[in-house]
Amino acid sequence: MNRKTLLAHLILLLAILGGTTSLAHAERGRPVIDDSLGFKRLLSDQGTLLRGVSLSWDGGDPYGSQKKFMPSQASLDALARDYGYNTVHLYLEGDSSGNTDPVGYNAADCDVLVDRCAKAGLYLIITIGCNGENGAIHSMDFIQDFWRFYGPRYKDRTHVIYEAKNEPVHFTAAHWRPEDWDDQMTMYRTIRQAAPDTMILLFSYMGFRYEGAVADAIRNVTARGVDWNNAAVAWHGYETRQGIEACLDLLRRTPGFPATLCTEFWPGDTVPDPSIEDDESYNAAFESHHTGWLQFQWLAANDAELPGLAYRLDRAGVIWTPDHPDARWPASGSPDIPEDGAPVAIFDRGRGRFVSAPGGGDLTATLERYAGDADDRFVLERVGPGLVAFKASNGGYVSAACNTDALTPVATEVGPRETFRWIERPNGDVVLRSIGGGGHLVRSVTRELAGGLTLEILVADADHAGLAETNYVILDGRTPQVAPPAPTSATEKTLAPGPFNGRPHAIPGTIQFVDFDQGGEGVAYHDSAPDNIDGFHRPREGVDIQASSEGGSVVAWIENGEWLRFTVDVKRAGRYRLDVRHAGGEGVLNIEFGDRTVTGDLRTTPTANWQDWTDLTTVVDLDAGVQEMYVRLGAGYNLRSATFTRIDG
Repeated sequence: MNRKTLLAHLILLLAILGGTTSLAHAERGRPVIDDSLGFKRLLSDQGTLLRGVSLSWDGGDPYGSQKKFMPSQASLDALARDYGYNTVHLYLEGDSSGNTDPVGYNAADCDVLVDRCAKAGLYLIITIGCNGENGAIHSMDFIQDFWRFYGPRYKDRTHVIYEAKNEPVHFTAAHWRPEDWDDQMTMYRTIRQAAPDTMILLFSYMGFRYEGAVADAIRNVTARGVDWNNAAVAWHGYETRQGIEACLDLLRRTPGFPATLCTEFWPGDTVPDPSIEDDESYNAAFESHHTGWLQFQWLAANDAELPGLAYRLDRAGVIWTPDHPDARWPASGSPDIPEDGAPVAIFDRGRGRFVSAPGGGDLTATLERYAGDADDRFVLERVGPGLVAFKASNGGYVSAACNTDALTPVATEVGPRETFRWIERPNGDVVLRSIGGGGHLVRSVTRELAGGLTLEILVADADHAGLAETNYVILDGRTPQVAPPAPTSATEKTLAPGPFNGRPHAIPGTIQFVDFDQGGEGVAYHDSAPDNIDGFHRPREGVDIQASSEGGSVVAWIENGEWLRFTVDVKRAGRYRLDVRHAGGEGVLNIEFGDRTVTGDLRTTPTANWQDWTDLTTVVDLDAGVQEMYVRLGAGYNLRSATFTRIDG
């Protein structure tokens, strides 16, 4: 490769990432639209995808039903450092019949949040919520007044992005009418006049499918003046993954079509459904399409949602390099990449063998030892921040033509197909994402040949970083190498049955229902499904737990026949008042101590919503000593706590 060509490719690949790898704790630069892969992508100032969680200040569903929560600076710092995200999605104020407050009622708090996000190195996407009246515009006057107020307010804050309106029309692009495109243009022009340089997100489809209708919509607003160099298509993932990917594929294939960002989708789609053939994690699918995503996962006062979301992402094998240099999850924010031009040996964890390119052919992992004298020796080249290429001994660069062909050293120059993102797992193993060869992770596979023969080759068609066959160890290629030791296991030890905190719950006192015993399904609890739906508080247990409007966590999504066990210590026998804190609808529960029912059937009374808490009060007689308390559950309510107060002296 001559110097002119090399320089051109370096400029191209640097444009992919748009700058530095270190994150200064200061306001992010504006996001950019990049087309270096042949289609438009919305990227951060570091060239990374936008990934984040949500925050609602629009009053919830319906308006005024949920408490507004301001995350602390420490919480936002942790979002970037400990959870690897770079974006917060804020439903700032609500356009609905129930909202009679004037535009700007959240302005003072928003000023604080804008500053805190800047200090944490986070982007902030501001949008108008629906207060449960999804799929409609209640008042275009409110929307225009909103953007005339907030547009100028943050127009010079480079980390702030404007999303025109959350779900302004029902369903998909196929359900939109010409007047809906008129509304999009009205919002676009209002925002652009108020904030000439701010990134704008349009559409916010409830479901992203029917690619022909999406294309018609894009052509419509493009012809009417939308500049996609500083705007993108927002959409929501309440749709089949196949339908979403059809739209994304269309945008990738069509020159001039805009970049996209998923600004909302159900967290339950993070983990594939094992009952569905070829089901895939939505997050992983977005990653392979080089598309950013904002999970409809709330950032709440105790950050209880985030451990569960991290657990689901681990289960799905979704991985990326965080922007924050001190991040260690889901990968290192400061990966240890060999110096440019360093010879390297590549060890395949899945095969337990070293990789080579026999005779300059397809990459295969068959060698027990690395000799470094021929086809097993590769030279690593840094072609951009976090991006590498590998040159084989035949002088060719390893290329991924697509996700079905083997990796082969056939290229004379480095382009997107020869470029791999180096993602360094917490245990030091490396995952390689093919940039231009389909966007998937590299893995080793076995191919069946004629005559019953098999061939071990490397392809870029995987999306799960937790599998051994997608993990590699990159070693010094200047000296012979033997297989490295197995990585340290990250498997969480199984806790022995017993009290949650290691000691019985004291009575009198308050017992949080989420603090049931250790021991798992059939021992400490029975739940009708194996997974904690929201993943709060105890993500590896099957009991469904969510955050509480009162702080802490509560047991939710309760089904008939489920139960919880608690080890308790009744300090003194006698009569106690029992207050069971609950919310939601009407249902029956029963509390037993040992084999004795102490309450009979207790019936909850309906409250305004699933987070409107009240107490059910009764009187129980208890024996003294350490014993097991069982709570037999029925459907219809959420449970927070049980408080026992001695009433007989």
